[in-house]
This record gives sequence, C-alpha cells and structure tokens, in this order.
Amino acid sequence: MERIRAGIRRLGKDLYGLRYAFLGIAVYYLTAALLFGQFCPMMIFLHLPCPGCGMTRAFGLVLTGHWQEAWRLQPLVYGWILLGALFGVNRYLLDRKPRVLTGLTVVLLLGTVFFYMYRIGTGFPAELIWG
Repeated sequence: MERIRAGIRRLGKDLYGLRYAFLGIAVYYLTAALLFGQFCPMMIFLHLPCPGCGMTRAFGLVLTGHWQEAWRLQPLVYGWILLGALFGVNRYLLDRKPRVLTGLTVVLLLGTVFFYMYRIGTGFPAELIWG
C-alpha cells in the first residue's frame, strides 16, 4: 500500500513540475483551434497529415471500445498505449527505469515514420485530410 501512496505522490510531483508545459500546450491549442481549426502545425502550414495525426482520435476510439476503427486510423496507437502503461507501472509502482522502454520508444518512433511513408504512398484515411 505504501508503494501505491509513493507512486501517487511521485505522479503529483511530476504533474506539478509539468504545469507550465500543460499551460503552454493549452494556450497553443486554443490559439490554433481559434485561428486555424487545427492543432497540428504540419496540417496548418503544409496541409498534410503528420506522422502522428489521428493518434489522439485513435486513442479515444480505443477507450470507447472501437478497436477496429482505431486500428484503421492509426494502428501504432496500441504500441504507444503499451509504452505508456509500461512507463506508468515502472515509474509509479516499481520506481525503476528499465532500459527496454528506450528501445521500445525507438522502435515505435521508427514504426511511426515508416507507417507515415507507407501512407504517403497509399493515401491517408479521409478523417486525416484537412479540406
């Protein structure tokens, strides 16, 4: 039980330490949404989806049980969810920094870039195209 309390305290400290980053993201989001109707700078300036476009929507679809739709929109969302869960367990419950997370992060980043190149050649889902 003490391990859980320590993890919650660590999470609180982490969130507090990131308060200005969260504020900056919120200000950027509101500004971009009001001015451009988009969050992604690549969509705003180049009118092209970025490698991570659709990730937030795919995550929302996973949370609401629409797993096939999430897979269609952004299949790497499952790897990022796994990475986030592994990070959370290791940081807040086990209080350790395993090296495997760095390797998994690199694999997911490379996978995201390769999947993006694939999508450039085969086309993006309609939901990711800004009209």
